Amino acid sequence: MSRDKQYNQIVLLWKSERQSNKLLEVKSVIYSTIRQKINMLVKDLEKLDKKETVSFTIINERIERLNKILRDLSKVRKHKIIHEILDDNLNKDGLAAEEIDLVSNLERLFDEHNQRSIYGKVSIELPREEKKTEEIELMIIRILEDIPEIVAATAKGETKKTFGPFKKEDIVRLPIIYAKTLIMKNAADRVDLPNL
Repeated sequence: MSRDKQYNQIVLLWKSERQSNKLLEVKSVIYSTIRQKINMLVKDLEKLDKKETVSFTIINERIERLNKILRDLSKVRKHKIIHEILDDNLNKDGLAAEEIDLVSNLERLFDEHNQRSIYGKVSIELPREEKKTEEIELMIIRILEDIPEIVAATAKGETKKTFGPFKKEDIVRLPIIYAKTLIMKNAADRVDLPNL
């Protein structure tokens, strides 16, 4: 896909999301795609000769616009997600990877609020125990660059848990916290598998 076509598709998606009252279905990698596009444009800007003022201006304006789109798209979609959760009408299949954690936290928060404030069920919350390894939620991702071994944070005295190293184009399952970190750093993309 050409760079201009990808840029135009991002702008079109943003405009469509702003014009629609409904939360549009997006690819799970939409935010990382926008961040990658911004990073590519920044690299293009760094390579430019200072005398190419027209190209410099065009690329710089695109970077600024994509940053605004990223912030605004996130804000608009967060508002719609909240409304769809409250209306119990949210389609989780059409969410970006970064939005999935938001949804689970909001659903838990709304449920706790309803139990405590609306239904009058007072509960004493005991400190949460950390999830055991087999209970940890996993995410399937595609690695976009070579990544050295990841050492998981553990409590004192426990054996260290490691993941990797990974090569570019590897498809792996990682605990969601590490997978999301790699996605945010544009080092991985979420892989959506069909429901079998």
